[in-house]
Amino acid sequence: MSSSRTATVTMSRAEYERCVHRGLAGPAPMIEDSAVITRWRADHPDWRGRYWAYTETDDGVLRLRPLNVARTTRSQAAA
Repeated sequence: MSSSRTATVTMSRAEYERCVHRGLAGPAPMIEDSAVITRWRADHPDWRGRYWAYTETDDGVLRLRPLNVARTTRSQAAA
């Protein structure tokens, strides 16, 4: 297991929905390999455990990563 701890990517609800539509994100229960979830929890203690996404690295490679979706504020929900 990796001992590196990194901040979890966070995106807006709208951005998450666009990624889901394109097949680039989804709910964490879709990942059947519990070893992946266990590793993510160890490496990303700030991960809420609900979502994943493919994120692009600097060299253009897509990597499967844990994802937090930003909570909607009341002003955003009313708009």
